[in-house]
Amino acid sequence: MKHNWQQTFKDFPEIPPEKRWQENSLMSTEQEIAMKFLNQQHVSKKEEGTFKKILQFYKVLNEKLQSLDYTSLSDVERELFKGYILYAFNYLPIISNNLTIFTTYRMVINESVLDKNERITNSKYLKHPTLEIVQEIRLYNRANSTNTTVFYSSESIDTNLKELRPPLNKLITIGVWRPKSNRKFLSYAISHGKEAIKNNAGVAKATKAFEELKPYNSPLFIEYIENYFNLLGREFSKTVSHNSEYLMSSTFSELILHGKGSDTNFECIIYPSVGNNFKTDNIAMRIDVFENDFYLEKVIEFEITEAFYDDPSIADEADEITLADVTKVSITTEIDKDGNIKW
Repeated sequence: MKHNWQQTFKDFPEIPPEKRWQENSLMSTEQEIAMKFLNQQHVSKKEEGTFKKILQFYKVLNEKLQSLDYTSLSDVERELFKGYILYAFNYLPIISNNLTIFTTYRMVINESVLDKNERITNSKYLKHPTLEIVQEIRLYNRANSTNTTVFYSSESIDTNLKELRPPLNKLITIGVWRPKSNRKFLSYAISHGKEAIKNNAGVAKATKAFEELKPYNSPLFIEYIENYFNLLGREFSKTVSHNSEYLMSSTFSELILHGKGSDTNFECIIYPSVGNNFKTDNIAMRIDVFENDFYLEKVIEFEITEAFYDDPSIADEADEITLADVTKVSITTEIDKDGNIKW
């Protein structure tokens, strides 16, 4: 993943000298001081002063980000923005989680993948879009850019319904995917979403884990790191009206899942379901992990005759449907090695 580093962008604050790459060094002054904080080494008063300047930069930057109209950006401006924002946040704080996945659910509207309202007969339509398709349609999503593709899934069928809100009287298909083994998956857990903390146990737990580090670290360093987590928490839990508003979350997802040079090889991102008011989780998984470690256990097909997507309740069991009345239900577990689905 190559970065086109940008020191300026529109009327945003210029990247301070302390954050810029130094000649003959792999680190910026900021990163050198941060490593001292992280390793509990002595930090001088001058270095503390430098960090205070950087915190002021983030304060101004955050105000600009919250008023940015992403829909107004041209393709060129979006690339310049990515180069700028990755320079501004040129570090990757880690809240890692060894995630156990029992089953995960992906829903598709048949017509959207087949161009016709017909039965799906091969599992390839229940997976992820190919990179070629992503690059052709050029739409940002919560955890992928126009140059990356991931496998999206949710923890229940009702969460799928909340997220996708499929139309009535159209064929809908659910792929129920299971890991091939009982191993855990290294996930990047999204925390710090203000509303998500109230409703999502995982987000609350990840945020609490960070809070418990505060007594053992410099307040300056904690405030510095919080800028990153607060940004991700906001971007992964915001409601959007246009796909361009996913630019920020997709940019950081690309770094987390596909970035080079990190000691941590994240396999997926777990984040709260905006469609379900943050009560359940979604997963965005690297496609190599998905292809190597998951199999299609079951396929469920149905049509929705009446929907209750705004009902705040949700099924206790992942396989149950409480948010819609459905008809023409078919279920099969017969999928051959070539992905052909036997109905």
